[in-house]
Amino acid sequence: MNPKDEQALQDIVTKLEAAWNAADSVAWARFFAEDADFIHILGVHFTGRVAVERGHRMIWDSIYKGSTVKYQVEKIRPAGPDVAAVFVLGEMRFFDNGVERHITARPTMTVQRMGDEWQIVVFQNTLVAEAMTAEDKESLVIKHPFKAADSAAGGR
Repeated sequence: MNPKDEQALQDIVTKLEAAWNAADSVAWARFFAEDADFIHILGVHFTGRVAVERGHRMIWDSIYKGSTVKYQVEKIRPAGPDVAAVFVLGEMRFFDNGVERHITARPTMTVQRMGDEWQIVVFQNTLVAEAMTAEDKESLVIKHPFKAADSAAGGR
């Protein structure tokens, strides 16, 4: 993969971080293909950019309101001239009834060149459970809005 393409993929991750920290679901979703597949941290599967945008708007209005993330690209693995896997380490800080909580995750993105730009076609967010306290895990699992509302945002 040439340096220009690697930089473009790094830039997507940087812009995703900025969109998360601004709680801007429209900016977040613009990096996803129209028919993207997204599996969130608890395993719910969303299909399509619209569902990705709605789901993120919902979490930024609820459990992750005021949250911040820090993303670090760990590896970019080309799978052809127009496809690559991007491995990221993510650290998130959020608040639960005033108590600061932390999540570590490993988002993995499959990106594809579409015309002149790269788009995320698959996003799999994997929780790094051993990096969390028992209280943080409990708060995440119990209070995450997509256990009961999966269908509301297009999840299954």
